[in-house]
Amino acid sequence: MTVTPTAGPIGSPATPSAALAHHDAEATIEHAGQVTPVEAIGEESCLVQIYPADVIDGMLSLDSGGLSIGRDIVCDLALDDTSVSRRHAEITLDDQGHWITDHGSTNGTLVNGVRVDHVRLQSGDRITIGSFIFKYLSAGSVESQYHETVYQSLTRDALTGTLNKRVLLDSLRREIARSRRDHRPIAIAMMDIDHFKSVNDTHGHLVGDEVLREFGRRLSAECREDDVLARYGGEEFSLLMASTSREEALQITERCRCCIADTPFETAAGALSVSASFGIAIYCGEEKSSPNELLQIADMRLYDAKRGGRNRVIG
Repeated sequence: MTVTPTAGPIGSPATPSAALAHHDAEATIEHAGQVTPVEAIGEESCLVQIYPADVIDGMLSLDSGGLSIGRDIVCDLALDDTSVSRRHAEITLDDQGHWITDHGSTNGTLVNGVRVDHVRLQSGDRITIGSFIFKYLSAGSVESQYHETVYQSLTRDALTGTLNKRVLLDSLRREIARSRRDHRPIAIAMMDIDHFKSVNDTHGHLVGDEVLREFGRRLSAECREDDVLARYGGEEFSLLMASTSREEALQITERCRCCIADTPFETAAGALSVSASFGIAIYCGEEKSSPNELLQIADMRLYDAKRGGRNRVIG
């Protein structure tokens, strides 16, 4: 089976997930050379690419002929990524369902974050191959799960599980309006992983992705239920804290700093010491302000923290 998606090609290089908010891809189900409408594929299992966010309005149909995946252009699904082996993996079908088999790839095939050799796929499983993440949807559940997957892709960064920049900006606009009306303070923190480029340069971007995922997980565990944690772009994240004073914001971000710096990150390259710098802006509703203005203030203080030696909070 030859697969050649026609919009937002699956084999294209990685792009920032924030671009998803501005991307209006066409439905792109390619099955045996035929483009099929989403509504017509409810009885067939599919893959949906969720990271990088190139194809969000279509699915890749899986038929009984199997699907070879790799960097080699002869593969059914060719992924243009040096972290993908030439013949990386294959998806096959038997009477029990679809299976994914790793073909001894250098960086491995992960299902729900666990490296696998040969495993049966369950509907909703996340498949990671190099820097690409797909979601597997089984026959019979495609229609409902597909729309849920697209919604998640529009609101969350697939790599880290945090919210995306679009949601952050929308939330910040609402909180600014509430603050002006109710005179309640809000705090916005910008945070950036220290020396992240050296992690990628030394250990490769797959280890960098591991660091980003764990960074997002640790921060999420420290946030309060109504806080908005978002990946702003690259290794930079934002935390919106409604009804929060400067003192409270400093306490929360200091906890976040400690949860990153105090325990090494376990990665494929071994345990890595990671730290982050934080900058905080406070708004109390006294004058007009925009999300970008507050983010710029927080960003300036973030870079004050960087210049001051990193691994610190400036607010």
